[in-house]
Amino acid sequence: MTYIDFYFNVENKLNKIHEILEREIFRKRKIFISVNDLNGAEALSDFLYTASATSFLPHIIGHQEERAPIHIGWDYKSVSDDFMINLKSDITSSFSRYLRLIEIVSQNEEDKKTARDRLKFYRDRGYEIQLIDATKEI
Repeated sequence: MTYIDFYFNVENKLNKIHEILEREIFRKRKIFISVNDLNGAEALSDFLYTASATSFLPHIIGHQEERAPIHIGWDYKSVSDDFMINLKSDITSSFSRYLRLIEIVSQNEEDKKTARDRLKFYRDRGYEIQLIDATKEI
């Protein structure tokens, strides 16, 4: 069964993604990041290249068969089944093939509203959900 982490009250989604990726790459996880489109994928890729002067997070855009630990895409076809980070406002039908799904919710009211809908969807189907308040993290 897929375990779901909801990070909420996130001030900056990109910084939170970077933090999660650094931690999970260290643990040898394969991660698929679901974005809306190619523009979103390129923006995230640019951020990952410039976010830290002391670390590099190897990633690719699309569905190349390379062994990069991070794949960024928009149509849910991934070579990995470990982790999925969902940056879209909707729910993919293939989320349950992943061991862990991570949802990141900003402080924006529209983002919160769509996240509540996703949370209800997952709860109604019996998924184990961990709610993590980003303002209380150390």
